[in-house]
Amino acid sequence: MMMYATPLLRLAYTRPIMAGLAVGMVLLLADRALSAPIPNSTQVFEKEAKTCASAIHRQERTKAIPHGLLQAISLAESGRWFANAQGVSDASEGAIIAWPWTVTTGGEGHFLPNRADAVAFVKSLQADGVENIDVGCMQINLKYHPKAFTSIEQAFDAHTNAAYAANFLKTRHAAAKSWIQAAGDYHSITPQLNQAYRLKVRKLWNLTSNADFLTARVPQASTMRTAQRSKIAQPDIALTQRFNKAFKNRRSTGTGFNTGQEIANRINALKPGANLTRPTGQSREETFAQRRQAQLAQWRSTTIN
Repeated sequence: MMMYATPLLRLAYTRPIMAGLAVGMVLLLADRALSAPIPNSTQVFEKEAKTCASAIHRQERTKAIPHGLLQAISLAESGRWFANAQGVSDASEGAIIAWPWTVTTGGEGHFLPNRADAVAFVKSLQADGVENIDVGCMQINLKYHPKAFTSIEQAFDAHTNAAYAANFLKTRHAAAKSWIQAAGDYHSITPQLNQAYRLKVRKLWNLTSNADFLTARVPQASTMRTAQRSKIAQPDIALTQRFNKAFKNRRSTGTGFNTGQEIANRINALKPGANLTRPTGQSREETFAQRRQAQLAQWRSTTIN
């Protein structure tokens, strides 16, 4: 929700010493949490797979939200990809779940390993003066929804986070009279951002509306992997990296990029009279106009007489 934000400023060393030892400890914990890689394992997947999903499923039932819609929004907001248990590096092999300890700021999402580290990270951002922060399963923005939670700790409670998101989605539906439009409004009312988000949620909804997506337990990675392969196109990471590398090389060498003057010359060459020989000091437009007048006068004299 409200994924666009101010740039992330992690300049803790510029804060005055009087900020206090407590803030310094929070920063230390957050920095450690970000520097330590989160295990992408079956154990982690099984532990957290139900955290967001069960809370969101309850809200869909109690708030009469179409089955799977709030789940789809959660995957769009805080979806984290898990490789399969065998550790295959192919990006198409794995499962996606809403990660409860997600923090987004400055347009960049961070998957923290647990609730304590997520809380510490948000508090460190706020100590740095950052206000535009999205938190939790449904990525509620703390700047635009300042009264959503009584504390940062509560913001990362999956049931509280999902309940607020469900109520907000219901208010958007009451105004839009369309659930998919309400889903777009959940992210942004800017038309271009709204449309792109609606398309993303609609694709995910094809997965989450599946009858066996939410049962007594979340499907195993292999089950979700099969469903996702047929419904969600996963990016070719290796191909994307090659494209990015080639783009950076062309930009650094200057080859393959046309300068503004080159483009202007090419456009001018297509204009009427571009190839006319004209007197010194006379513009192309003037020369072209004179030629046209002469041609018109000649046509009149030969046609009329």
